[in-house]
Amino acid sequence: MKLVVANDIGNSETKMIVNDTLIKQPSVVKRLLSKPNVMETNVEKNIANLLDELIVHVTSNAIKRSGLYFIGKRANMTADKVENMNIKLGNKSKHDIPVLMTLSMLAARSVQLAYQENQELPPSISVDVSMTTAIPASEYSADQARYLEGRFTSNDHVVIVYVGETPVTVTLHFQTVKVTQEGIPALYALLESENEILKNYNEHYKKQAVPKDFANKRILHVDIGDGTTEYIYTVGMNPVTDVCSGEKRGVGHATEEATQLLKEEVGGFLNLNRQQFMDIFRDPSHHLHDLAVRFMQEARYSQAQRILEDIQEKYSDIAGNVDVIAVYGGGSIQFKEELYEELLDFANTVHCEVLWIPEKYAVDMNVNGLHVINEKILFKQHA
Repeated sequence: MKLVVANDIGNSETKMIVNDTLIKQPSVVKRLLSKPNVMETNVEKNIANLLDELIVHVTSNAIKRSGLYFIGKRANMTADKVENMNIKLGNKSKHDIPVLMTLSMLAARSVQLAYQENQELPPSISVDVSMTTAIPASEYSADQARYLEGRFTSNDHVVIVYVGETPVTVTLHFQTVKVTQEGIPALYALLESENEILKNYNEHYKKQAVPKDFANKRILHVDIGDGTTEYIYTVGMNPVTDVCSGEKRGVGHATEEATQLLKEEVGGFLNLNRQQFMDIFRDPSHHLHDLAVRFMQEARYSQAQRILEDIQEKYSDIAGNVDVIAVYGGGSIQFKEELYEELLDFANTVHCEVLWIPEKYAVDMNVNGLHVINEKILFKQHA
């Protein structure tokens, strides 16, 4: 089996386009001492729910300790001893969770594809992988990129995926891995997107622009994520790496503050990580939803102000050579109320424009851009 993968290894969520299918999981894992009992025995149901109920045993030289894990949504069902990435420390290229998420999700998707093809579970699968991914500009260097690439390509990785009670052994061989800076793939996503991505921009500036019109622009990209906000400066299709940077700002930092406020509000009787807080925040039926919304509003204001100051400083550092400030990422949705109008005022003052990517496209800009890079540049022979 051959897979071509675009892999956005976010602090909050891991998003992949595997061949042409988008899959997502919260970036959380839980180490297990023993395999839990499984009640469902119907193979088709277990295959359909495999990513939501993911239990794997990972053996790999790329991680510190091989072992048995709940992955993603399954790990997030419990609060005890769930591991996620420390957004204050960063260092994504050396963390084990991005590798565990990548190997587990690819192995599970391989099992689903094998079952779809043969309508039965094979005892083992061998998979060749060609993959692109990205790390924050604040962490990016050629050495760091090569280090993360080597974690995947230096050795094969063995993942036992449990489909109910049935183990399927998946051997992953990464033929090619390319690591770039977060933010850069989004330019490719923009240029290949449908015209609707410019709906807000065209309405505000009374234009009839199309995505290709941005191919030669000088753009300051503001990619607001969970643990970092990336400030990427591109002239045409080329990043100006000397002025690209990232700061530890984002939804995760606001969420951690809001999570602490919620814990205090209920007397400390909550063992909650930031992904679980966001589940409450997104669920209007949850009895703590209104509190979560209120505390999130309080926490994100200060984050939005810091991001605005970063943009203003970056604009000054670039000596004003900016045509467009493009804002996207999951944080662009969360922070729009606090940031959008003030950013428009700033852009108007300095005579540039704001391209605020609509919610429909904002979260998946990087993974879609990596997919475009795969299809148009790196792995055209597979397309």
